Amino acid sequence: MKFSVRRLLPAVVAGAAAVVALAQPLHAQQPPVMPPVQVIGASPLIGSGIDRNSIPAATHVQDYRDIERRGVPDLLWSLNQEIGGVSLDSASGNPFQPTFNYRGFAASPLQGRPQGLAVYVNGMRFNQPFGDTVEWDLIPNNAIDRLDVEGSNPVFGLNALGGSINVRMKNGFTWQGGELSLSGGSFGQRQGEFQWGYQSGSLSGYLAGTVLHQDGWRNLQSSDLQNAYGDLGWRGSHGELHLNFTVAHSDLNGPGTSPVQLLAVNRAAQFTAPNAISNWVTLATRMSSVPSSSTTRS
Repeated sequence: MKFSVRRLLPAVVAGAAAVVALAQPLHAQQPPVMPPVQVIGASPLIGSGIDRNSIPAATHVQDYRDIERRGVPDLLWSLNQEIGGVSLDSASGNPFQPTFNYRGFAASPLQGRPQGLAVYVNGMRFNQPFGDTVEWDLIPNNAIDRLDVEGSNPVFGLNALGGSINVRMKNGFTWQGGELSLSGGSFGQRQGEFQWGYQSGSLSGYLAGTVLHQDGWRNLQSSDLQNAYGDLGWRGSHGELHLNFTVAHSDLNGPGTSPVQLLAVNRAAQFTAPNAISNWVTLATRMSSVPSSSTTRS
């Protein structure tokens, strides 16, 4: 049997074209290759190494310049003025015992008030063990270096349903020099503050203190605050170590609420008295960190 190349060549070309035509639809039906998806979990701001714009929660950051904007350092006043969704109320009748409200959740010094915000100072939980109350009067305002306010985040533990407030204090590496401030005003307002910071090579030291007295504008209302904060630090190529302490005391007399009929007669009148609260705190903490951004505190 004889085969003709001329007759066979058109058949081979037609067969190859049919195979290519069948292969094209199969290739077109393959799913497209999707780009990789990067998921970033919620993480604390301090020491996390993650850009705050990448954190899936509302975040606000303030430094000591924001806290000192009206002359006298005031943590809660700064938050109330600069951050949306924040409000303060003072059911106790004393300006140094306010309830801090953030988007409907509260951090309050009053027992029985539902708490929905976690407060940390230098990485240590500052909410009281009983009732999760927060004693704002025991935080040395002039020693604050930075504030981080973040929305709901389970990383911050119990009662962080509404968010958290991270307070980072100054040290000799972040603040150097000396400062003394004296002030006074109406209703027996007298206040004195000092801070001092020093760095020598890999060692640092920082010390701050506040003394305040205020008579208040209502009968039997007064406030006395004293606090001191200190930090000793070491920084090397393999990590950083800080030992710090806080000693604070306050005597607060708040008149509480009064009937409007009584206030119409005398705005300074008090319905019940006395209503005195005395707070003490003594804290000693250790904070260490390594270049990998892992941090341990006790």
